[in-house]
Amino acid sequence: GSASSISGASVTYAAGGGGAGVGGLAGLGGSSIGGNAADTGAATAGAVNTGSGGGGAKAGFATGGNGASGIVIIRYADTYDAASATTGSPTITVTGGYRIYKWTGSGSITF
Repeated sequence: GSASSISGASVTYAAGGGGAGVGGLAGLGGSSIGGNAADTGAATAGAVNTGSGGGGAKAGFATGGNGASGIVIIRYADTYDAASATTGSPTITVTGGYRIYKWTGSGSITF
């Protein structure tokens, strides 16, 4: 995964999923947010809203995990005007001299 502070706090995004199980071994997902692989049973999904990969699965013995949903973050200096309209209910914060819009679903922004 890759750490980013764009939202005002350090958060890790886009970790890889664990590799498929072989011989009783299954790989772990990256940065604790990527899905874990499975040798038998079901692999786990990537952590929600991180864009991380799901865990792999041993063919015929396990089910792969889903990749995670993504996130959109827009950050700019708070000396500029706020958006005139948004859709999709973004989380809006103003901190550290920045205005931050964060969507975990569909949405839009108009300036």
